[in-house]
Amino acid sequence: MPEIETTRLRLKPYTIDDLDELAVILSNPEVMRYSPRGPIPQEKVKEVTQEILEFFIQHWKQNGFGVWAVVEKATSKLIGHCGLNFLPNSPEVEVLYRLSQAYWHQGIATEATKASLRYGFEEVKLDKIVAITVPEHIASRRVMEKAGLRYEKDAHFYNLDVVYYALSREAWQPDDSFYRYVGHELS
Repeated sequence: MPEIETTRLRLKPYTIDDLDELAVILSNPEVMRYSPRGPIPQEKVKEVTQEILEFFIQHWKQNGFGVWAVVEKATSKLIGHCGLNFLPNSPEVEVLYRLSQAYWHQGIATEATKASLRYGFEEVKLDKIVAITVPEHIASRRVMEKAGLRYEKDAHFYNLDVVYYALSREAWQPDDSFYRYVGHELS
């Protein structure tokens, strides 16, 4: 599983050792407010976080792409995740992101999303990447738009009515900001 470095971030594969740090992030009801699973009851945070981690790790093993842990380079602190995931009951690949509340409104989700899109188009050779959110999640919609995705339709995924954004490889414009693979040779 490759790692990616951007100007401010390191996207690294999750390990089970990330459980405690991720649980702190996911225990915040505001962070989980627009998640398909909603806020996690405090007594279930560790259990649900472990399920999420195991899902992300398995997705990488099965598909050769997935969701990375997002680490702030300056502090080496885990601040959330971003990456690529199959939409449920669909062959489509979505880009998703979730950050600790302390890192909202700083362009970090956009930076991580652009890196994930680049990986999806350049390395995985995907033809299209989508993103979804509930219509009222304006901040998430802005991230999608800043990353180059465009609204296409209203849809239904994860038992939610969502807005569906998409970007084709042909329409994608690579970002010239700092981006490199770290520690792994890609074939």
